[in-house]
Amino acid sequence: MTREHNITAHTEKDTKQTILEATVDLIRNEGFSCATMRNIAAKAETNLALVNYHYGSKEKLLADAVKMLLSTFDDAFKVLEDDTMPPRERLKEFFVRYIEELKRYPGMARQMLDQRHLIMSSLDEYTRYCKMMRLEKILQAIQEITGEQDKNKLMMMQLQIYGAVVVPVIMLSSLPEDKSDFVPVFNPPAIEEQIDGLFDRYFQ
Repeated sequence: MTREHNITAHTEKDTKQTILEATVDLIRNEGFSCATMRNIAAKAETNLALVNYHYGSKEKLLADAVKMLLSTFDDAFKVLEDDTMPPRERLKEFFVRYIEELKRYPGMARQMLDQRHLIMSSLDEYTRYCKMMRLEKILQAIQEITGEQDKNKLMMMQLQIYGAVVVPVIMLSSLPEDKSDFVPVFNPPAIEEQIDGLFDRYFQ
């Protein structure tokens, strides 16, 4: 392989990464609706032809961007790997860190849910998603807490708990920036208190 070929391959890899990072920045700051191919090309300071060359389609680019967004939750996922923590505390700390990351980018949880068809477009994609989200570790923690052995029931519990914790965050992120008119109607306590209250009722 010639030196010129190595330089070209390295440049192409850098360009592809730049395009991906530009897409992630657009999604975080402006939402999926603004992540058009033209906007991505402008953000990456490249041309539309190169975006199409490296990714082929908007769907493929957005799927890779969603995976990169999920990787930002690694600090939360690490807690699920710590089997020295009691399972309830492990699960609580995971959700606390997960929600704090979501709050850094208002609306991202809703946007990621809107793009779930990209994550689950095939069995291979869904398998990778499950591994990335440490779903088995979440199920393990719930199993340790409840003693439940039926995997279908554990998966239902996981969906219910995830929904109870994350949906309020999605609702709040959809409110106007000035939430003062909504405070008397919807003013949830700190996330730690929400989770403790949920767990007290759910894990009786």
